[in-house]
Amino acid sequence: MSACGNGLSGYQKGGGVILTENSRLRSTSSSVVCLLMLFVFSLCTDTSGTRVPLNPTQLLKIKKVGTLVKKEEDFSVRLSRAKMSGVGAVFGLIGAGIEAGLRSSNDAKLEEGLKPILGDYDITKVTAENLNKRINSQKVFGSSDIASVEDSEALRKMGIDGVLEVTFKEWGLRLCSSSSVLEQVQVGLGVHGRIFLLGDGSTIWERNDLYLDGECRRVEEFRLSEGMLKNALSRAADNLAGRVVNEILFP
Repeated sequence: MSACGNGLSGYQKGGGVILTENSRLRSTSSSVVCLLMLFVFSLCTDTSGTRVPLNPTQLLKIKKVGTLVKKEEDFSVRLSRAKMSGVGAVFGLIGAGIEAGLRSSNDAKLEEGLKPILGDYDITKVTAENLNKRINSQKVFGSSDIASVEDSEALRKMGIDGVLEVTFKEWGLRLCSSSSVLEQVQVGLGVHGRIFLLGDGSTIWERNDLYLDGECRRVEEFRLSEGMLKNALSRAADNLAGRVVNEILFP
């Protein structure tokens, strides 16, 4: 954490802090390094894989499961940021940082243009409904219900003794790697899933996953065709729910 502090140094004068030229340079370099660390981490982190494998007998401990879906960020577009050219790196950390900032700004403009189309669309509600439907239809547990709260006592009053929690780390549109020249995007859902017991809070299954819809289109198509973005997100959410349930049933 210290590497990403404010990086300020200098000397006191009249109750304030006067920065020397060297300290300003160190502050700028520190900020750029932190920006690049966060940017590279967002591109390179592997979001797929089982972290806690499930023993099928553990499912028997849960008579009624609650499906709880949350999100950590709003709708996002990762198009320009996924196409770092490497030109900025020729000019060192500051040059790469400037390029990363410009590309992030370009994506933010695309996001703002698409958010009005989404309106009050709730990816967590859609996913919870799909998960609940699939769990009940495939009889993964005795029964299932959507958990609208996180409070353990309230969940117990609903008869729930285990929770399937799915958290969206990222949801929106991502660059299609096979069509980078055309700048086409697809729906991408990055999630963290786990099952834990309400009794002792122990996690009996945990997995990170990145679901890519695979249907590549230009951003303009999502903006100009009414309902296309919502439909694509809902389809991806349903397919993601199916993948989660399959991972539980066939670990």
